[in-house]
Amino acid sequence: MRVQVRSSRWVCVVAAATTMLALAVVSCGDGGEEPTPTPEATTATATTEATAAPVTLHIGGVLPETGSLAFLGEPIIAAVRLAVEDVNAQGGSVSFSLADSATNPATGLEGARRLLGEGAHVIVGAAASAVSQAFVQTLFDEQVPQCSPSNTSPVFTTQENAAYYFRTIPPDTAMAPLIADYVVSRGLSRVAIIGRADAWGNALESLLVDEFDKLGADTLSVLYDPETASYSAEVAQVVNYNPDIVINLGFESDGSETVRQLIESGIGPERQFAATGLYSPTLWESVDASNPSVLDGMLGISQTAKGAEDFKARLRAAGQDYLAYAAEGYDCVILMALAARVVDDPGDGEAMMAAIAGLTHDGVECTSYGECAALIDEGKDVDYSGVSGPINLSDEGDPTIAVYSIHTWEDGGNPVTLSTETVDLAAE
Repeated sequence: MRVQVRSSRWVCVVAAATTMLALAVVSCGDGGEEPTPTPEATTATATTEATAAPVTLHIGGVLPETGSLAFLGEPIIAAVRLAVEDVNAQGGSVSFSLADSATNPATGLEGARRLLGEGAHVIVGAAASAVSQAFVQTLFDEQVPQCSPSNTSPVFTTQENAAYYFRTIPPDTAMAPLIADYVVSRGLSRVAIIGRADAWGNALESLLVDEFDKLGADTLSVLYDPETASYSAEVAQVVNYNPDIVINLGFESDGSETVRQLIESGIGPERQFAATGLYSPTLWESVDASNPSVLDGMLGISQTAKGAEDFKARLRAAGQDYLAYAAEGYDCVILMALAARVVDDPGDGEAMMAAIAGLTHDGVECTSYGECAALIDEGKDVDYSGVSGPINLSDEGDPTIAVYSIHTWEDGGNPVTLSTETVDLAAE
């Protein structure tokens, strides 16, 4: 039973761009008949092409330095800067400009427009799905590729105006079954869902309700405007439902408040489960700064911080301790820089998207910009296996491998991993 209270696009772009690339190959001459070059002339031309400086790719970042997801923005921005540094050190040419999204859709749109006006060829971001929704139409109209390292709303997968959008983090279609299976396997069959009525919360709520329904669990959903001044009415509805467990689809700015109010109303942390948007090592401070143990016993799920130890060490040296989505941000930059290497003109959005579609499977595996770029220069197809691991983009621009950690809070607010789950969406 469900009670609810509410307060193939990629393929088309690739096909069109592939046709354009093919036409470019056969029409690159001036129409006149060319003399057959001498061996000396051939050698000189090849040398010139091999040493020609690559066209600079201008990357704009719409990422949160402030707002409710600023704690996610910090490691992503640091990783993006690291990737730009590595590309430039390995024979590429990339520049980066940043606009603070403030985790606000209107601010994100304003930032995206400013970056486009400054000549950005591509956009990295946003961190929040709702912020990306605010400017995805603008990028579609301008044919500007966008890569998000942390948007998990599944709506982008089939959204018509997301033809220039892809991501390096899997959609929540991989996470919802894990949450439902974990909860029901613990004998909890009366489930309340409280969270944000935005692009992320709406989509994940729908997925969760479907999964719980399959497992025979009853659900109540209470979604709210994240900008509302109070969540007391929504919390009261959840308390009156008397659930076995509450799934929280909030960000720290709003979700910490609903967690606190639920605890004060008699639904303790052991009856609460935090989705990925609420995961933070310092969440307890937002709930009750005077009590580090306030969350002890609460369950949650998070994206596993990816990357080899040397990558993580470089980020820690840059002052970053919380590393979720950092590897995905790094891979956004590398994929876009490699696409620019393939097409030569990074201002051709359709050609860029066509190139990106072919960079993560069915080629020679490579793990860095320099290694992949050398293969591209040799005319070989590449399969970029990123810092975040194999990406294997689907036709819709989604990674098909997802890794999650189920965790609890204990010993004074410390998140402790209970298990790690890997999901292959391509096998679903």
